[in-house]
Amino acid sequence: MAPVLASLRRSVRRKLGFYPRWLEWILPHGSMQVREDCWRAEPDYDDAWVHACAAHARIVFDVGANVGYDALLILDSPGVEHIVLVDPNPAALALAAEHLIRNRLSAKARFVSGLVAAVAGETRSFWTVGAGAAGSVYRTHARTASRRQASLQVPTITIDSLCDTLGLVPDFIKVDVEGAESEVLGGAERCAQHGQTRWLVEMHSNLELPMRDNAARVLAWCASHGLTAWYLKQHTALRDPDDVAHRGRCHLLLQPAPWPYPEWLRGIPQKSVLPTSFP
Repeated sequence: MAPVLASLRRSVRRKLGFYPRWLEWILPHGSMQVREDCWRAEPDYDDAWVHACAAHARIVFDVGANVGYDALLILDSPGVEHIVLVDPNPAALALAAEHLIRNRLSAKARFVSGLVAAVAGETRSFWTVGAGAAGSVYRTHARTASRRQASLQVPTITIDSLCDTLGLVPDFIKVDVEGAESEVLGGAERCAQHGQTRWLVEMHSNLELPMRDNAARVLAWCASHGLTAWYLKQHTALRDPDDVAHRGRCHLLLQPAPWPYPEWLRGIPQKSVLPTSFP
């Protein structure tokens, strides 16, 4: 079914008060049950990259987990032993928990409701509507929420505080936080010092923080922590923020500078179908 028609049908079912249907999602190592209203009919830019990175990880932090779509991708990899799903939106995180429980994967998971930032223990506004995926600390990024004056007051946590509280150091961190990427990295000082984490960061641009400025902040953080940033669309090292300044959204792979670019990523183009994500 075409994505537009599928979206229309889901909207009609919601308005009529029907419960969402559960669909079978065929993945490289099996299948998952996914709520129809959380389903993406076509692969996103980074689905295959996320899946491939998970195949080389045991402990994963999913920062900006939303309804758990990426968590299911990650847990399709048999080697993943533990995943921590973090999201500032309790409604979205509850759906993520429902997905993992439905697929009998919750024993591998922990769920943390909080806003990952550079400093823990503060309270920040998070602009969002319902369980929507476009919620952000940047009001101009979350346009629907901004128009409706819809925000949550959310306590902040950091990657480092998560590592300390849970006693974990992740092999892989997926970051999708709608513009606040550099803030997440700013709270990962000790995590970066371990030199064992690979990051897949979805970069965003908005009126308050254009892509060039956002990328410059991320590159500065990488330089100060001995990491290299790789532009995944081109599979090349990113040295100059001007190279991605034109993008509204793009993806970077961050990893310790001594590590070579993964050969198992080179054959995976942007928006690739999942079978090509086999290592």
